[in-house]
Amino acid sequence: MNRIVRAVAVVAAITSACSAQTIGGRSSGKTVIWAPTKIDWPEQNLSPTVPKEMIGALRVADFPVILEETELEGARKRFGGTVGSRGDGGEFEAWLCLHGSDESGPWIFWLTSGELDGPAIMGFQWRRLSLNETPDRRCSVLPPDQGGIELPLRLHLGMTEADMLKILGKPSIVSGKKLIYCHEHQETIHNLPYTAENMITIVLRGGTILAIEASKATTN
Repeated sequence: MNRIVRAVAVVAAITSACSAQTIGGRSSGKTVIWAPTKIDWPEQNLSPTVPKEMIGALRVADFPVILEETELEGARKRFGGTVGSRGDGGEFEAWLCLHGSDESGPWIFWLTSGELDGPAIMGFQWRRLSLNETPDRRCSVLPPDQGGIELPLRLHLGMTEADMLKILGKPSIVSGKKLIYCHEHQETIHNLPYTAENMITIVLRGGTILAIEASKATTN
């Protein structure tokens, strides 16, 4: 299965109806958030239109993450919490959940990996929590004074759509409030041909960024 298609199948993004789709229980009248939320995918074909790789690494507080290299267990040792998982085979997904807050309110963040990535982190999802949502107790807190989430493209929650478009440009697909960016290029590793794919999904609400999801996969 093409890794773009597989990554799409596990892309987690949040729309205005996210509270009805979350996985978890109820706590004090709030929806408990634990696993990343899956989305309905647009029917049109996804073609790579972005000319260069967008996000191959990021920093979580003082912890550098290189996609496809840094292991999920290494992040768990740094931040604590519990590694969750679901699915089988190509649908398998594991994650480490963190949460924090900024001047605009609380957020939740997942580092994710898949069946073909083994222990390595393949991507992340970062999104704003609504007032009726609370992180699961298995998610570790990331205090504001530790530095938060730092992406190489300087994208962040709450950024306006206009400012985001100045950084990312025209998306590969627009589906409602979701803007999807896809890059693909060929590489030779140990004299073998590989395809490297990099995806970003932006979810908008009220003209600002509600959620950011990214993944990277290199397959032969």
